[in-house]
Amino acid sequence: MTVTVANRQRTHKVNVARLKNLVVATGLELRELSIVLVGDAEMARLNLQYHNTPGTTDVLTFDYGDGQGELIICVDRAHAQARQFRTTPAQELALYVVHGVLHLQGYDDLKPPARRRMRAAERRLLAGLDFRGVLPLR
Repeated sequence: MTVTVANRQRTHKVNVARLKNLVVATGLELRELSIVLVGDAEMARLNLQYHNTPGTTDVLTFDYGDGQGELIICVDRAHAQARQFRTTPAQELALYVVHGVLHLQGYDDLKPPARRRMRAAERRLLAGLDFRGVLPLR
């Protein structure tokens, strides 16, 4: 799997090499994955543009077919939700990556039964990942 990361936010330090390793460690089958890291303002703009939904979100997933996909991940959300859910920003970022990659593998979370299957897959994958050091706290 080829993983590229573009960090378009400057608010939070991200260890891009560790993030790439985290993606590969999921073991999920993709040919190419592009990850774009953004802040709240850019994510809100993209969420409105692509989903006609105002406000920011944690991750947007784009499936280009043939094992190729893109994740737009909001690093500001990882920090905010870590405080809200009493996790770490690195755990949140790992969740967003796993969640997005599962979408690219055909998982869906729109209806309760599918959402339960997706959450179980997230928990299983996250349990085996070492996400420490991806988003160091300042």
